[in-house]
Amino acid sequence: MSFLTLVVGLLLLSLPLLLLVWGFRTCRTLWRRGTTPWGRLVYNYGVRGFGAMMAVFFIVAGAYFGAAGFGDAGADAIRGAVVWGLFGALFGIPVGLSMGYFWGRQMAWFYGLEPDAKESKELVRVKSDAK
Repeated sequence: MSFLTLVVGLLLLSLPLLLLVWGFRTCRTLWRRGTTPWGRLVYNYGVRGFGAMMAVFFIVAGAYFGAAGFGDAGADAIRGAVVWGLFGALFGIPVGLSMGYFWGRQMAWFYGLEPDAKESKELVRVKSDAK
């Protein structure tokens, strides 16, 4: 076995893990409630609306094309739908939510809304010390 084969094999094996980590980070950081006009447009309409719709589309499309790709065999079609549906979920959730975030930011820019100010670590520490 050559070194190149080993490297390519490790990269292919790490792809699902990287997609899971990306999906977890995307869901955690983007799936929050907007409290300002910019946040409502980006998170409520962009991520929860457009992004979730795209994630579901990727999952359903993966399952459909997985089932359709195996012809007449019933069990093979079900297996193909499940496998490609899972791949659609691994790929579609982070990509779909990221597309929603991008769509929401572009719409907020179009409407002239200013992004939310990020709190500095110092300000967060002062707020927690005051309580």
